[in-house]
Amino acid sequence: MVASAAHLSDQDLDRAKAALRLRARAARRSVLPEYRTARAYAVAERVLSLPEVVSAANVMLYGAAPEEVDVSVLEFALRERGVRIAYPRVAGSRTLTVHWVDDPDVLLRGTFGLLEPPETTPPAEVSRLSAIIVPGVAFDREGNRLGFGGGYYDALLGGPDPVPPTIGVAYDEQIVDAVPHDERDRPTDVVVTPTRVFRRSPASY
Repeated sequence: MVASAAHLSDQDLDRAKAALRLRARAARRSVLPEYRTARAYAVAERVLSLPEVVSAANVMLYGAAPEEVDVSVLEFALRERGVRIAYPRVAGSRTLTVHWVDDPDVLLRGTFGLLEPPETTPPAEVSRLSAIIVPGVAFDREGNRLGFGGGYYDALLGGPDPVPPTIGVAYDEQIVDAVPHDERDRPTDVVVTPTRVFRRSPASY
């Protein structure tokens, strides 16, 4: 099992993350296209039943890459409930800003080819969100998350302001025994797959 940076140098940690990133992306790509829609519905159903989401007034989603869990099903269901939706926007190196998206038709292809709101959409304060849905390349059962290595979500969620509950969504194939991490990496509170829900243990906080 891979431990935290207390047992790994920065260089070894980067190597461990890079190796896991390759394996996890391959596992994610192994989910056949004909199964992706059904799994997106299964993830949405589990997320919608979470206590953090059942009474949510607003939720931040993300523009999914083709390999990632499609959250458009979840978005539709949330909007049907009257939940206001926010999306992140790449505003610079390691910098995401968050904006309200009341009409999904305003979303544009951004820096990485992902849907994001234009700069002119109203800003949303992270601390005032009810919940944040977070993508990832790999997760473990304690909510530790491996992204693409840009540090965007770690920077967004690691500031001094309070952060609402964070929910990682992934295919079962993306769950690993342990994600290499250190104190700079921001874990999620909950991880949801098509078949399971994992919560961080109280001792992890």
